[in-house]
Amino acid sequence: MCRKRIYFIGDVHLGVRDAPRSEAEQEGALTAFLRAIRDDAETLYIVGDLFEFWFEYRTVVPTLGARVLFELYALVQAGVRVVCLPGNHDIWLGPYLAEQVGLKLPGGPITVTHQGLTLHIAHGDEFRTDWKFRISRAVLKNKICIALFRLLHPDVGACLARLVSRISASFILSRSVSSPDICLSAAKAKIAEGVDIVLCGHYHRPLLKTLDGGTLVVLGDWVSADVYAVLENGKIELKKWEWKDAL
Repeated sequence: MCRKRIYFIGDVHLGVRDAPRSEAEQEGALTAFLRAIRDDAETLYIVGDLFEFWFEYRTVVPTLGARVLFELYALVQAGVRVVCLPGNHDIWLGPYLAEQVGLKLPGGPITVTHQGLTLHIAHGDEFRTDWKFRISRAVLKNKICIALFRLLHPDVGACLARLVSRISASFILSRSVSSPDICLSAAKAKIAEGVDIVLCGHYHRPLLKTLDGGTLVVLGDWVSADVYAVLENGKIELKKWEWKDAL
């Protein structure tokens, strides 16, 4: 069995409400994709926001996306390395996903080497440098805030998270790459440091742009678009998953 492809997906937002298609359709497309790559994938990177919200209590975990987690577990058992970065909606990925599903959880942006290329992989919200982002991230990662949230009943916590996130399909589909300048500036800085490919999600609009000395890849989402990236033989491409690909 030849495992030579590196796959990237992001912004699945399992559990999102008011999506343009049903939860069954979204999960069906993703699970079919995960089964299809099982035999040729070396590594799968999930570049943030796999879940619309995820928080693990000591004895309780969310029930959403179970079919997808089963398929990810099957990938790991088949010998595929699955790396899941946190996004701004699932910043609290926890030990259940690592210990029971087998995901690698680096906890933030990573720089890795594949096929002779250096890749910097980040969800993409980290490219922001404004004070609002810095404050919100500091609050969400604060141990006291996490401990206080854990005191809430899981149903209450999930409801509160939905109120805070207020994400909807119409928002996702209408949101532009707010700013390509943010991505481009971050990519140029990383490329200047010696990175060959900068890859991120977060902005929900796919983009592959050749820059001086490197490449910027912005993943699309799996809320409706089903876009993924694949690195093979030193070349990276953006593709759209079609149901017919699974036949």
